[in-house]
Amino acid sequence: MWLPLLLAVLATPDVAGPDREAAVIAACASWNAGREAGAPPQTHRVEPDGLCFAGDIRSESSAAFVETLSGFDPDTPLVVVLTSEGGEVNAGMAMGEALVPYTATVVAHRVCASSCGNYLFTAGDRRVIDDGALLLFHGGARLIDAAELREMIGPQVPADQLEAQVAGVLADLETQIGRQDAFLELAGVDVDLFRWMAGFDELTEDAFFALCPVRDPRMILYSDRLLAEHGVVVHENRGPQSDAAVAAGVAALGRPGAACFMD
Repeated sequence: MWLPLLLAVLATPDVAGPDREAAVIAACASWNAGREAGAPPQTHRVEPDGLCFAGDIRSESSAAFVETLSGFDPDTPLVVVLTSEGGEVNAGMAMGEALVPYTATVVAHRVCASSCGNYLFTAGDRRVIDDGALLLFHGGARLIDAAELREMIGPQVPADQLEAQVAGVLADLETQIGRQDAFLELAGVDVDLFRWMAGFDELTEDAFFALCPVRDPRMILYSDRLLAEHGVVVHENRGPQSDAAVAAGVAALGRPGAACFMD
């Protein structure tokens, strides 16, 4: 079961050295600590090879990240430190697509959830979970059954427009999933990563609860072993790795009961 992890570690390209990695993490932590509560998402450059991102992932913050990233020498190994609870799928994919061509150490700092985990953490050559940081997933873009979609949007859409709306949403999802698959392949990750995550939704409540002792969690923190089996190798993990530690971590973020640990 550890063969994928061993092969990925051996194949890791030349990334920033440990001293430089630690220096950029410290610089980003200091910068992040100085941001006011509720500050808009920001990208911050740490010369000569560091990049900090904090806040929601949306079209504007994605564009700022990509623009700042483009100013680095492509031959320079980067250290990218992320603090984000996620955001828009397409905006996250744009950031990940821009990051993949670089040789990058990607660091989850405090929390890297949803689109941050899906498309930025997975884009790194070396992946690090910082002290106490939470790397949380709830799946990526996936198809929705047409009947389920009609039930979801029916109350908000005039009856004569419902079928056109359903067809449009499903077409958009198919396009999004195709882009997501292409990104995962580019990043060297199992293209079925999010289909595997979606499979847990098919379990009975009791079967799911046996794996995750939280009713209806918004997010799941997967073990290094499970992630490595799907090509997401965590090279260094200083974050929580038990149910109790995850519960404490999400409570500290003001999200008690929102996540569980799964191994």
